[in-house]
Amino acid sequence: MRVLITTWNWNTLYFPLVPLAWSLRAQGHEVVVATQPGLAGTVLRSGLPAAAVGESVDAGAMMGGFLRRLADAEGVNPPHWRDMHRHGTQNCRLGVAACWTMMDGLLDFARRWRPDVVLYEAWTYAGPMVADLLGVPAIRHTWGIDYAGLFREFEAEALAEVRAHWGLDEVPSLAAVSVDPCPPQLQIASPGSRLLMQYVPYNGPGVLPDWLHEPSPRKRVCVSWGTSSGRFDRKMVVTGQVVRAVAGLDVEVVAAVTAADADLIGELPANVRVVSGVPFNALLPRCDLVISHAGLGTVMTALASGTPQLLVPQMTDTALNAELLAENGCGEFVLPSDATDEVLREKAARMLGDPAFSAATASVRDAMRQLPTPNEMAAHLTSLTSSMV
Repeated sequence: MRVLITTWNWNTLYFPLVPLAWSLRAQGHEVVVATQPGLAGTVLRSGLPAAAVGESVDAGAMMGGFLRRLADAEGVNPPHWRDMHRHGTQNCRLGVAACWTMMDGLLDFARRWRPDVVLYEAWTYAGPMVADLLGVPAIRHTWGIDYAGLFREFEAEALAEVRAHWGLDEVPSLAAVSVDPCPPQLQIASPGSRLLMQYVPYNGPGVLPDWLHEPSPRKRVCVSWGTSSGRFDRKMVVTGQVVRAVAGLDVEVVAAVTAADADLIGELPANVRVVSGVPFNALLPRCDLVISHAGLGTVMTALASGTPQLLVPQMTDTALNAELLAENGCGEFVLPSDATDEVLREKAARMLGDPAFSAATASVRDAMRQLPTPNEMAAHLTSLTSSMV
């Protein structure tokens, strides 16, 4: 069958879809990833064919502006995720903006390519709309912990103008079943049925350094602020501060940074190694602790690696991730207002010395490995799609 995968210009939202896309391709299906031009290169580097549709949304600028408005209203700490419902349809604003810019191009490509099913990233609302216009099934794919699922009740209203423009009174595929690569004990309740799948980390291509395969004489701590924080607001990237806070411990520190954020680190102690482009699915299993902003790619990869996490969430969705991890014993979190050097150093030292965190994380990792693999999900989607036609 022909599988049209669609997402928009945000690499960390695309990455969770890659393993299933590979599996579908390996089972003989035709797969194309239709996305905005700004992500086409990322798709090609993942080994999949891309179709560039529409115009790219500047997610960094849009999210950065929203975060600055929230900070002015709420202060340095992110608002609690339960409080975000008061913003209603504004929670869907990024997906709606992307929908406006890519609908024409996606619909034109889909009419020519004629897919049998549309597999769409949770905020790519153009996916279910195109599926309904073509009369083909649609399947939603979450990123892991389904923050977007909290706001599914607002999606139809948020898309009212878009629907009217393309002559859709409703979009039934907004209620599509979700492929869910999140262990059930960490997932949140949201509308719609789910197909559980094992989370297989994909963090982009990279060359593995020789030192990564050598045993470290000390415990290894990875510090990362992800790939998106610097796009939103460079002040959010506090990797250097965190590294200096924990480097005083008897540990080896690996500071994982993007090339764009490398200049923000500053001077570092001798026991710190700075790396860029090392895939996290290779790095994190060889670490004893991860300290991060609680971005979903880092969180899910660390869970799949069985590595405990100390988190400093700066956004509402990352605060949700941090809260769920702490509830399951897989880590602890510190709000930005409390994240002093002393607090970070004390918590890191305590976590490194307490085997309970490793045991809890290993338990979640083992539960994740019991879920259906992307290969099994690909086979299931084949039969499911046939039954939906």
